[in-house]
Amino acid sequence: MYLRNAIIFSIGNELVEGLIVDTNSKYLSEKLKALGYYVVRIETLPDKLDILVERFRAGLLEADLLITTGGLGPTEDDLTREAMARALGRKLVTDEKIAQELVERALKYYGKAPESVKKQAMVIEGASVLNNPVGTAPGQMLQVNGKIVLLLPGPPAEMIPIFESIAQTIKSDDALYTRRIKTLGIPEAVLMDEYKDIIYSNPNITVATMASYERGVEVRLTGSITVKEEIDRVASELLNALGEHVYATDDDSIEDVVYKLLNENNLTISFAESCTGGMISSKFVDIPGVSKVYKGSVVAYSNEIKSSVLKVPESIINTYGAVSEECVESMAENVRILLNSDFSVAVSGTAGPTGGTEKKPVGTVCFAFSSNSFTHTITHHLRGNREMIRKRSTLLAFDIARRGILKWLRQREVSKE
Repeated sequence: MYLRNAIIFSIGNELVEGLIVDTNSKYLSEKLKALGYYVVRIETLPDKLDILVERFRAGLLEADLLITTGGLGPTEDDLTREAMARALGRKLVTDEKIAQELVERALKYYGKAPESVKKQAMVIEGASVLNNPVGTAPGQMLQVNGKIVLLLPGPPAEMIPIFESIAQTIKSDDALYTRRIKTLGIPEAVLMDEYKDIIYSNPNITVATMASYERGVEVRLTGSITVKEEIDRVASELLNALGEHVYATDDDSIEDVVYKLLNENNLTISFAESCTGGMISSKFVDIPGVSKVYKGSVVAYSNEIKSSVLKVPESIINTYGAVSEECVESMAENVRILLNSDFSVAVSGTAGPTGGTEKKPVGTVCFAFSSNSFTHTITHHLRGNREMIRKRSTLLAFDIARRGILKWLRQREVSKE
């Protein structure tokens, strides 16, 4: 199996100084592998012309694909175009059509158009201009002695759609095929030991696992496109063997799965959140069209709101505490009625770093799923800092929703028989 080499250059003083995190390289590395490229190096470079030119020239000698992100804006320190032009020994030419469009856009949105916006219309001689549907700085693509050079903007919201628009154009003949199986409720070591006969049944398939506190355990099956059918076979067998431990496959997230279950069956859900503070709802509303299935939520952080808005009896809070299965059961049932949804999920826990007790230490989080026919509760004891506990709780909230909806749908099918 042969993969073409790729180098990613992430450009900007803000990256070098650690002021922002480079998420572009993670995204690109993952996508490029599927397109038949092996990322041999990721470099974070400052906004300095001489350094950029030197590193670009070095990259052109060893890689089949060069991708730069950042440095395409209108300011003096946006030097990617100039540096790549020098590295290639080519001229920069102003595209008057693009320049006029940039001026018109600036006037429309900002009421004025500084002369500097035209800098973004400077195109390397021989480059194809890549339309930016979100921002102002267009990308550029060049073919150089059989190599490909891509210049992409730095903001992920701009970089991603431009890259996706040309991904198939740069795809190698040796592209890889990958299946991803995402699980919860089964430790990585147990999964890989108990199902090793399935997972490692074909030596032509590369197996990788990734355990994440926020996303569970993911198994990746990768190989040449020529063994696609074998990869699908192994994935299918593993899916059947793991059952409900699998919460999603490939690019789907757990919230995507919950949304699809609801949407396909014309059902709705609501949330009652305490320690997650709206994080579950925020994740859910990232999905386009979620208003079809999502009624709303109540963030009942204080006991007062749990009692006054969600009608949790004070006797439950006084007897069992706000972090208890009795409390989340009441929260879930009452928010479902209050917001008139088919299902609901409630979460209450101690995210820390303070607030824990001997009986309920930091990381104790209670969950409830409510429907018109049953309510299910469960308590998890989570590890990590405050952010990790809240993110893990969000994942587990969607998982209890997924499992609860599937159980309800099975009950409905049985009742029809």
